[in-house]
This record gives sequence, structure tokens and C-alpha cells, in this order.
Amino acid sequence: MLKSIKKIYESDLINIFKKLNLENTKNIFIASDLGSLGIIKNKNFTLNFILNSIKNLNNEINIVVPTSSFQIINSIKTFDYTKTPSYKMGAFSEFIRLRDGSVRSKHPIWSLTCLGPDSKEIFKNISNHAYDENSAFARLYKNDYYFLSLGKHPRFMLSIVHHLETMNKVPYRFKKGFKIKINEENKFLEKEFFLDVLKDEYRQIPRAMNKKIFDTFENEFEVKHFNIGSGLVSFFRVKDFEISTNKLMKKDLYCWFK
Repeated sequence: MLKSIKKIYESDLINIFKKLNLENTKNIFIASDLGSLGIIKNKNFTLNFILNSIKNLNNEINIVVPTSSFQIINSIKTFDYTKTPSYKMGAFSEFIRLRDGSVRSKHPIWSLTCLGPDSKEIFKNISNHAYDENSAFARLYKNDYYFLSLGKHPRFMLSIVHHLETMNKVPYRFKKGFKIKINEENKFLEKEFFLDVLKDEYRQIPRAMNKKIFDTFENEFEVKHFNIGSGLVSFFRVKDFEISTNKLMKKDLYCWFK
């Protein structure tokens, strides 16, 4: 039986953004699956409306979105930071990536994109590892970002957990290098970039999509949830997630599977 898709209204999102106190929030990381929310007129209207609703509350806010391009790993194409699209990150991520003034972090496989006053500074001099202590993800923790999910429950869009796996040296991943051809400011280069990838012997183990990690976190810290249309809007502090998940991983290095 097909799930009915509910219509939502502009006022629904505006009211939620106000309840989240976005007017006093400096930095947000947005993970989205807008198709799970419901219908707000057409796609372009929805994308502009979400951004404008946030900026009208706080024009000085920094918005970061995931813009990974995993498709480049097995491609012979040259990666271009300004032209290569993100892959399966959702329409809102691509919308932000294409905005004037947005800046994409310098990792062709797992990049983040920032739009806001700090966009030129936040990803300066990051490492060539997607998740290590000087990665783009690490900057979210260091700069006190808040996590805003639009559409699905946040545990299904929790890419920020991979930085904590790397920092806790989980035994089921290993560091792997990928040589990628890139176009960086009209300079064509081949560079090696790194990810911590899943070891073969762990690939068949069922995963619970961060259930234990997020349940533990939510028992310790505040997470705000709002039902809207057919989906969910959620909001929490990234630093709180780091504290909770580091503590859990020290007790259970395999909690990502549970």
C-alpha cells in the first residue's frame, strides 16, 4: 500500500524554524530528504522558500550541507569543485552548492558546502582525509554547529558519525587512498584523498542505522522533533552528539552496527 503524501504549508516550516530559535543560532548543518516531508507547491519554490525562511530569521547564519560525490571514485572524469554535482545528497544540498557565495570543501569524494559569512574560512586548509581531526566534518564540531534534519529521522542521515568513528579508531574500518583527477582553479592535478572504508568481512553484517547511537544520545541530551506533513524535522547540537557518541564508542566500538 502506497504511503499518502501530505501537503504542508509555508507557515508550518516558519513556525518550526521560530521554535528552533534559528534567529539566535550562528551555524547549522542541514541534512534533508524533502520528498519525505510532503508537498509544498513545486520544487524550486520549496528550495527557495526553505532558504529564505531561514535567512529572514537570521541573515548572518552559516548553512552547511553535505555535497559528497562518491560517483567520482570509479570515474575517469576530472572532478571540478564548482561543476561536479553532489551524489544522492538531496535537492537542497545541490541548491546550496550552486548558490553564489557558497564554498565547497576541498575533498572530491566527501565534501561539505557552506553558505554564509564564514564560507571562505571554515574549510581552509583541511586535510586530504574525509573524516580525520582536520577534516571538513571536524570543523562542524569545532565551530559549534547545530544539526537540522528535514524529512527523515536524523539517524538515517547521520553522516557526521563517521568523523567520530575515525577519531575512535573503530576496528571495522581502514584508511584507503583514492587517486582522483581534479580541476582546482583551472589547474589539472592528480591527488590522493583518503576515506576510512568498511572492511570486507564486515560488509554482510546487518546495520540498525545508528539506532543505538542515537537512542543513547537522545537519552542524554535534548533533541527537538516536530512532525510535519508526511515527515519529521529534528534539531540538536553537534557538540552534544560528539560527547555522547565518544562516550558510547569507548564502551562499545561496534555500536554503529546496533
